Amino acid sequence: MRYMTLLSDGDVKTHQDLNEIQVYGKNVTILKEEFINHVTKRVGTGLRNVVQDWKKKGVTLGGKKCGSLKDETIKKLRNFYRKAITDNAPDVDKMKSSIFATLHHCMSTDKNPHLSKCPVGKNSFCFYQRALAKNQKPKTHSTMKTPLSNVVVEKIMPVYQRRASTEILNRCTSAKTQNQNESLHGVIWNKCPKEVFVPSHDWNLQLLLL
Repeated sequence: MRYMTLLSDGDVKTHQDLNEIQVYGKNVTILKEEFINHVTKRVGTGLRNVVQDWKKKGVTLGGKKCGSLKDETIKKLRNFYRKAITDNAPDVDKMKSSIFATLHHCMSTDKNPHLSKCPVGKNSFCFYQRALAKNQKPKTHSTMKTPLSNVVVEKIMPVYQRRASTEILNRCTSAKTQNQNESLHGVIWNKCPKEVFVPSHDWNLQLLLL
């Protein structure tokens, strides 16, 4: 049996080391997959950094006014990003298209609509596409809960271009999370606390009993 893919968070050195020592020979490369929760968290961090960086330059992107990049909006954008990946994995092109569709949806207005790339159907996140699927007249953009101004979209576009790059999305095709792994660790630490020395044979016994 060979483990050909390493599922991890961030730029772990383990992946580089495994390929450097060529554990399966020089002709075999171990691939790396990202935990979806970690990738999503980086989107939120990137957006918050944009707000802070432009604030230092005298440009306010946050605040309470409509279309601003307030913290609640960042949380929603982060969730939109995550859902775009989980709903479309393992198709990288669809993931990328869906990610940018959420951004264009948020900047759409009655005068300048950008809803053509939103997913269609009655279950679409887009109010316009939902209405069309139900043969109803779409409401105005005033009903949107996550509007973004053109200025904000322009400033955060580099974050989206990085986080929706083919290189990153290729590492998210399994759309897996770390929760199950952390849950297993919790069970192990509960039986063998890290604060107390536990002999190796006790470790092995507890693992067999899981």
